[in-house]
Amino acid sequence: MQNLDLIDWGLVGFSSLWIGGLALILSALGMADYHAAVSHVTMRQVLAEAGYRVAIDLGMTFFCVGMLGMAVAWWERVLWGLLAVAFLAYALGAAGVLKRRRG
Repeated sequence: MQNLDLIDWGLVGFSSLWIGGLALILSALGMADYHAAVSHVTMRQVLAEAGYRVAIDLGMTFFCVGMLGMAVAWWERVLWGLLAVAFLAYALGAAGVLKRRRG
């Protein structure tokens, strides 16, 4: 247990965020492809639905936060932070549309 100091836990956490974000995006794209094939519509029509937009935008938010934590230069942190905020705003907007349609 003495070698736990050798592991950079912050790097592990931020790396898991960006990997998890990409996994969320890929799973949403896979489900959208399946939904498009079953429904006989185009992938573009399926991806325009609010549920898929929320999943992809949240995945991009996780990706940007993960990259933000691993960035070294101040300008990289600023850019990744701005991108994360923008994708989070898009995700919340799409979630609001989804909530209004269901409620």
